[in-house]
Amino acid sequence: MSNKPRQIRGFVVAALVVIMFAAGFYYFFGDPTDPENINFDDSGPRIVALSALAFVFLASFIFGQPKIREIVQGTLFWGGLCALLVVGYTYRTDLVQAGYRVLGALAPGLAVTQPDGSILIVRDATGHFVLDGRVNGTRTHFLLDTGASAVVLTYEDARRAGFDPDGLSFTVPVSTANGRAMVAPILIETITVGDHSLRNIRGFVARDGALNGSLFGLTALDKLRSWRIEGDRLIMNP
Repeated sequence: MSNKPRQIRGFVVAALVVIMFAAGFYYFFGDPTDPENINFDDSGPRIVALSALAFVFLASFIFGQPKIREIVQGTLFWGGLCALLVVGYTYRTDLVQAGYRVLGALAPGLAVTQPDGSILIVRDATGHFVLDGRVNGTRTHFLLDTGASAVVLTYEDARRAGFDPDGLSFTVPVSTANGRAMVAPILIETITVGDHSLRNIRGFVARDGALNGSLFGLTALDKLRSWRIEGDRLIMNP
């Protein structure tokens, strides 16, 4: 019998808290049935805070009458957790960008296939987009170069990909940052990035020692349905 008044008191207090919560929600956000008042970007953090506080008070009064010390400890704990959630929600865009920068530093060139089928590559610590791909099945490290009209392989990458050095004819003149150079035309069977393979790509091979790294140029990019750069992200749609 002694527990019955406490339970009744708990339900009454819980009802009052719910009413107070509803009144506070209406005061801060207006009529929830009005579409003009629904803006989660602005109201999201406050909803999280009010929901957490209401949960704490409800749990406290329903499951027992807390002591002052327990109230203080619970308020500090849940208040801190609530503040952390609100701060994380507020700065979610900055946190995501920071995550991309960390990924680019720890795993430069990593191609990540997204749920929508697109391929994501993050800018590395030097500010460039590098791609870990495969040329004719052989692992090749590329540098994205939108100024290059074609894919250009280093002499060593071409040899490892199966191109016979004796069959290369360095007869095509090209302009580079270091001036004019002669390259050998080739047809690459496949370039694989992530889970997608590009086929029959026109490219060139640079002379031995003339290029520090292979270039992912426009003849490969043109094989994609679309591609774009958003901040630190290169997004390719096969």
